Amino acid sequence: MVVKILVMTQANRLSTDLLALTERTKWQFDYVSTATQLVVALEQVSYAAVLWDLRVTNLDTTLATMTLIRPQYQGPILVLGDQISAREHRKLSQARVDDVLHLPIDFGLWEALISQKLWVYEHVRLDHNILEQVDAPVENNDVIKVANWEIDLTKVQVTKDQQSISLTPKEFQLLAYLSQHQGQVLSREQLLTGVWGYDDLLTSSRIVDMHMAHLRDKLEDDDQNPEHLLTVRGFGYKLV
Repeated sequence: MVVKILVMTQANRLSTDLLALTERTKWQFDYVSTATQLVVALEQVSYAAVLWDLRVTNLDTTLATMTLIRPQYQGPILVLGDQISAREHRKLSQARVDDVLHLPIDFGLWEALISQKLWVYEHVRLDHNILEQVDAPVENNDVIKVANWEIDLTKVQVTKDQQSISLTPKEFQLLAYLSQHQGQVLSREQLLTGVWGYDDLLTSSRIVDMHMAHLRDKLEDDDQNPEHLLTVRGFGYKLV
């Protein structure tokens, strides 16, 4: 079975070096170059582990992104770097990063550490589905209608003209949140807090814009002139 690992880096040398690990293991490395791309990729594909190259971004962006993805992502997150101070290491640990891998690559050590982290998450994984069912709010037993759309919060599905629409988990959560506040103008910060569980993702409010664009593309008759998923300039978004 192929193990898929997501790597955030802009260094061509690193991707070349990781080919050696691909030959030694059954791991497949997929690459993104920004924090936003990483967040979106994690919503669309199930990855066994995340490797984050600290050399291509600052510590604040790293910590903010870790805080954002950790509540949803149940797998090892490993940060790569060549000179990581004790202070940085401590802050990364507080953000629930599993470990730090030092560059340049020591193939034997990296293979052993990544394998050990994968084993831990495979064998000591919490049943996240049960936890979600326990925490699920009672009011989600509703079907919300918006024109020819139906948003079923219990079955986690959306239809348009009785045809099923395929959404990623975060796209559905964003649409559900908007539908539960139908007619209200919600700022990007409110949406980040309500959907992603974080209220200060530095410049990554772009994540909200990307997901809104995806929803319009899938649900609106004309995504360039939306009738229901509206932008309120200077304030945020609303569903009508």
